[in-house]
Amino acid sequence: MDVKSGVGAASGDTRDYRTPRRLRVRRHVRAHGTRAVLLGTTGTGVLAGFLSASDYTWPLLAYLGVVAASSALILVAIGLPTRAGPAPAPANGPASSRTVRTVSRAASVASTFLRPGPDELHDPVYGAGLRALLPPSRPLLVISSNRRDVGRDHELPLPLFAATPGRPTCVDVDPREFGIPLRPYSFEREQPEGGQDVDHTLAVKDLVFMPELAAALGGGVPDRPTDDAPVMLPEHCVDPQLLAERDVVVIGGPDTNFWHGALFEPVAREFAVPRSPVPLALQLRSGGSPLPSYGSRSMGVRLAGLGDVLPHSRDDETDLDERLFPTYGMALAARNPYAAALGRAHWVLFVAGTRSLGTSGVLLGLTRMLRAMRADDGLNFASHVPSAAGPVPVSAALFRVGEVQQPLLRRGGELTPRQVRALPPSGLDPQYSDGYVPTVVEYLSYGDGSPPTWRVV
Repeated sequence: MDVKSGVGAASGDTRDYRTPRRLRVRRHVRAHGTRAVLLGTTGTGVLAGFLSASDYTWPLLAYLGVVAASSALILVAIGLPTRAGPAPAPANGPASSRTVRTVSRAASVASTFLRPGPDELHDPVYGAGLRALLPPSRPLLVISSNRRDVGRDHELPLPLFAATPGRPTCVDVDPREFGIPLRPYSFEREQPEGGQDVDHTLAVKDLVFMPELAAALGGGVPDRPTDDAPVMLPEHCVDPQLLAERDVVVIGGPDTNFWHGALFEPVAREFAVPRSPVPLALQLRSGGSPLPSYGSRSMGVRLAGLGDVLPHSRDDETDLDERLFPTYGMALAARNPYAAALGRAHWVLFVAGTRSLGTSGVLLGLTRMLRAMRADDGLNFASHVPSAAGPVPVSAALFRVGEVQQPLLRRGGELTPRQVRALPPSGLDPQYSDGYVPTVVEYLSYGDGSPPTWRVV
């Protein structure tokens, strides 16, 4: 959705990604209230049993009071901060990692334009539209690593590569080990298919438009003359402490980029416990058993009015399989979970396609969106997700590649000249070439009150 927000680009806007205290308390009660009452009731029953064995009998109201008091104490105890190690020191001094009181437009855009009520959405980045990505920011683009680039994988702090080739890999992450007070979590990563590296495959096409995206995000301009922090790093060159200090762009699906799943899982957990009435719009995560599973063979889409614009889809929810939708890709922005746990205000942007062509198209589409928003202070992009209160705009965009440039090819013993080709909206292109480079990218656009439609970025 491209709309006029009326929000200026003043750099004095306050970046504040904190959830209001009232909403935090409400979410905590919703998530843990039942368990606290059950534990309080159980403890009171044990107490009543001991008192009965000792020939003591209390009035019913006294037992109810004990249940209420013990449940409240248990609820408070569950909400106590998680013990963590020392917080990581900023790499370039205190100014290199902004706290929750540093500058950004996300909070002002969310409060002035999109206005997702606090009862609906607790993530201010997810509710701010893609304008939340504009400077001032410290973007770090994380790309996948080729297995051959890492000779000492036993030194990696987390298992970036597959333990058993050809089988899903179970990953256990305890952020507290890195000084980040988040509860441990686990997920499962699927592996790429085909005759390629069973651990990782660095799709070079994913990188074609990365310089343009970095420049559009403002990553080409250092915060200070002495700030030499890189804008792009391979996944094996970053760690949770570094990711907590930057605005992070994860390029590629979780089967090839470890940090896609490692960062998306705590984001998804925030939406799941307690369950948010505003769902995540786009994801490569599926509810596995017993662990959530991450791959890139299909993309989960939950957007309003899908049945009108996507074949083979239900009204508001569908899975885009790479065999039917090979040119599609996603961009979803949310609050950086590692930074938020340390009281810092940074975002994370997930960029992935069902195939490499889709990922490359997302990068090109995002670059054009960011350029348009920097040229127009009142412009924002968002997509609508269904909720009980009606469609809610969020920081997500579904893209598809509509046109590509085909390189010079030798087919049937003859040279086929370089040319521009239009791609079908679904299904495989019978003339497909590995050399396709996106030239025209469309996104699913939402107008105020009008059905979604595909528009060229």
